[in-house]
Amino acid sequence: MLMPTTNVHADNLIAQATAARRRGDLKTAISAARQATEVAPDRLDGWYIWGTTAMMAQAFNEAEQVLAEGARRAPAHTPAQGRFLVQRARALVTLGRGRETCEVVRDALNCGLTDGASLNILGAALSQAGRPEDAVPLLELAVRADPKVADYWYNLGGVQQFLGDMDAAEFGYERAVAAGEHFSAHLALARLKKWSADSHHIDRLKALKPATVIDAARLNYALFKEYDDLGDYDQAWTYLQSGAQAAKQAYPWTAADEAAVVDAWRTHIPHPPVQASSGHHPRRIFIVGLPRSGTTLVERILTAHSDVQALGELQTFGLGVKHGSGAGGRNLLDAETIAAAAQTDPQIFAQYYDLETAYLHTGAGHTIDKLPHNHDYVGLIRRAYPDALIIHVRRDPMDSLFGAYKLLFAHAHRWSYSFDDLAAHYGHYRTLMDHWAAFGVIDVSLETLIQCPEFEIRRLLKACHLPFEDACLSPHDVQGAVATASS
Repeated sequence: MLMPTTNVHADNLIAQATAARRRGDLKTAISAARQATEVAPDRLDGWYIWGTTAMMAQAFNEAEQVLAEGARRAPAHTPAQGRFLVQRARALVTLGRGRETCEVVRDALNCGLTDGASLNILGAALSQAGRPEDAVPLLELAVRADPKVADYWYNLGGVQQFLGDMDAAEFGYERAVAAGEHFSAHLALARLKKWSADSHHIDRLKALKPATVIDAARLNYALFKEYDDLGDYDQAWTYLQSGAQAAKQAYPWTAADEAAVVDAWRTHIPHPPVQASSGHHPRRIFIVGLPRSGTTLVERILTAHSDVQALGELQTFGLGVKHGSGAGGRNLLDAETIAAAAQTDPQIFAQYYDLETAYLHTGAGHTIDKLPHNHDYVGLIRRAYPDALIIHVRRDPMDSLFGAYKLLFAHAHRWSYSFDDLAAHYGHYRTLMDHWAAFGVIDVSLETLIQCPEFEIRRLLKACHLPFEDACLSPHDVQGAVATASS
């Protein structure tokens, strides 16, 4: 039982934390909330403020640990425990720990949560963890609980689009737009399909007045897409340039930082490892390349094979490198992380990856991870998985780079919003891939694949030590969701 003076002190600290958080002083808020838990460890509000503020500060490991402790202290199977589990699921999925995310979502659903906010977070977490089919029912419950919240409809529409239900996705995005000025939903609608003179949103889009730079980027990219669909290329180009300028302002990028990363790879992993094949099961396939280079097509071709399963575009290997190397800093990849990773037992990375992807594996002998910018990690992938199949998809750089320029990737490809940055990034990418050429990379040219599909598909399967199957010649028949800008 807390003494009155202890309770008063805890109240004061929690009030300080709340006030600091409100004014954006997250460091002070975290400090005050932490002190409150030390003074009164059974006060759940102290743990909750500390954990959720750490999330706001992007201190996700700290947030996950604090929220786990709060959940442990809360009464089991109650909404009080559930609210900790909801936020912990957010932290876990951000950290790439999908297996635990799914477990925590399950536990949270046993706490009697019925509010739209919680159901929306849990559904979004499942989707990000690679369980979109399980996410849909939760997101549907969220929009039923509060149909006036645009974000709930937007998230539902996004998962339905990912699963290929375009009519349902369009309905969800339209409901998001109706519920409020949701610029992400406007952009998603523009990109959902090809629009025509009889069916478009240009007048509605031009009436919008974005209040932030990122919303201005979203609006301009949406207008570019719809004018491009209608064949008005002068207007389309004007809006594309405006959108790219806004995106560059919202998501700054410097070529020097990326050059330092490339130099670090070449310095710390100068040669391929000398070791025998590991015989790992499942055998890992990593498909890398520039965005818009044809990685999705190659994934579809291989997934058509009876012994291959696509896991999606996973951040897991990079997160495992950051976690396993013990490197500090907020950047997922930098020269410090590379230096530390090069001195780390590569089996630590393999064990992390295996553990965090096991829940997705359905038994196939081969799994595909199609995250294009895993090209950064080729050297470490080869160390962690000596028998991994690393497929590098190449396309004419003008096509790949302009394809990237035409899309708003947000923070994922910050180099894609100006021609100078595109050129700088391509130079870094080519330098790095030339370095990795000695690491057993299988090159596939998209142009050759399109011109001579059967010959190239047979060559690819042979390089992957997979027996030929006719289904691989019909990748368009493959069922399943695809995580890509072209889906």
